Order: sequence, then structure tokens, then C-alpha cells
Amino acid sequence: MTITNSNNLNAGMRLIKFIIFIISFMFGLTAFLLLAVGSTISTIFDDFDIFMDDHFFTPANLMIFISICLMLVAITGCIGAIKESTMLVNIFGALLFIVFSMELTAAVLAYLMHGQVSMMLVRTMNDAFMSYKENEYVASGIDFLQINLECCGIDSPDDWAQIYDQKENKTVVPDSCCEIMAPNANECFQFFQSGCLMRLNYIIEKSAMLIASGALTVAFVQFLGVICAFMLAKTIRRTKSLRAARRWQLQQALGVMTNPFSFDKQMEANSANSRQYDPEPEYTQMEKSDNVNANTYLPHSPSVM
Repeated sequence: MTITNSNNLNAGMRLIKFIIFIISFMFGLTAFLLLAVGSTISTIFDDFDIFMDDHFFTPANLMIFISICLMLVAITGCIGAIKESTMLVNIFGALLFIVFSMELTAAVLAYLMHGQVSMMLVRTMNDAFMSYKENEYVASGIDFLQINLECCGIDSPDDWAQIYDQKENKTVVPDSCCEIMAPNANECFQFFQSGCLMRLNYIIEKSAMLIASGALTVAFVQFLGVICAFMLAKTIRRTKSLRAARRWQLQQALGVMTNPFSFDKQMEANSANSRQYDPEPEYTQMEKSDNVNANTYLPHSPSVM
């Protein structure tokens, strides 16, 4: 029976280790995905940084920081499972809760910024396009925007009329607005007709929604991971206690079997203890009497054959 119980405890501990490893592996994989998403969105925002307010970079950078923290948390969970450490598994759960809080913060920030994208872009793009001729850094950013998004102007190519002089009823636009160059001529045959505001707004809004939805989904899964971590820590503590109790019982049993006199000594000790609480009645010698019957047989009387 003891061997069977010990096997059950070992099998239960192996199952707990396996569950913790699976949870840690999934969070490690999630960390890599969050790092990829955060880095990609941060790169996109950097490409169009002249049109972005500084606080719009916070959710993407926070997601990168969260992914790094989540990798460390996953490693802590694996170490705790290997060492069967209740403390490390509890730390694993506490760190998961902290990461869960940060992801919830990133999701809320991204959702709040999602509604501010249009107003921000209208303001920043108007300021940037008006500085096109004076600021080379802004000019290169606008050219990069128009070439890569295949757009021209803020709402349409006509927006450039406020920047360039209009001659011969023809709007002059930068070369970055050119869609098709005329063959054998150093002039543009066709310009992009779509404005850049609509396309850039779509990219930033989708990026913000991706951060928000991704962070919220992972946060929900991590909340379940926090609950599982604390439950598994409690199970590890109980399993280790049962294992220690079984080990003590086995040591006691082996001690009696290997030392046969220990059992007799234990019985003598128990007997001595019982005599202390239940003492035997003392022997009292019968008093002598003057009227002794001669026919009474006494121990010192001669034997009768």
C-alpha cells in the first residue's frame, strides 16, 4: 500500500511539473509573438514619426517591455518546476499577475489612442506639409510617406496648391507623388490620386487595435495562468508534505525491521509507562495469630507422604 501511494505521489508530481512546463512554454512562445508585434508596430511608427505624437509610441514600447518580462517569467516557472519549489512557483504566479496588469494597461492605452488618431493626423500632417519647403527632414518624411503608401497630398494632390505656386492651371507636386513616369521624358505622366491622410490613418488605427486586442487576449490567458500557478503551488506543497510523511513512515518501518530489539525495547517502555498509571498491588504478609489451628497446613510443615 505504501509503495502504491508513493507511486501515485510521484506520478502526481510529474503531472504538476508537466503542466507548469506547458504553461511556461506557452507564455514563452507568447512573449516572442508579442515581441514581434511590438517591434513591427514600433518600426512602423518610427517611419512616420513626424506625423506621430510621442505618447502614441507608449503602447508599442510597453508591449516590447512586456514580452521581455514574460520571457523571464517563463524561465522562472520552468526552474520552479524542476526544483519542485513552492516559493518559485508562487513567484511565477505573482510575476504573471504583474505582467497581466501591464498588458491590461497597454490595452487600455491603445484603445484610448484609437479614437485620437484622426484628430492627431489632421493636425500633424497639416503642420508637416506646410513645412515641406523649409525643413529637409520633414520633406524626406513626406516623400517616404507618399512613395510607400502610394498617395499624394493630405486629402488629394490639390493640397499641394497651397505650398507650390499654381502655373498654367496645373498643380505642381513633388516627384514622390508620381505614379507613372512618361516614357523618354523626365516628367510625370500620372500622379497618385489618393490622399495620404486616409491611408496613414488606416495603418495607425489598425496598429493600435492590434496592440489592444493582442494585449487584452494575452492578459486574459495570463490571468488564467496566475490562477493555475497558485493552485499548482498549493498542490506541490501538499504533495511534498504527503511525500515527506510517507518517507517518515517508511523509515520507521525499516527501522523496526532492521533492529529487532527496538521492538522489545518499545514494548518495555510501553509496559513501564502503563505501570506508572496502573501500579500493581503491593504484597502484604499475613499477620501472625496466637490462635493457630494445629490442623492448619503451613508452608514449613513437614510433608505428608
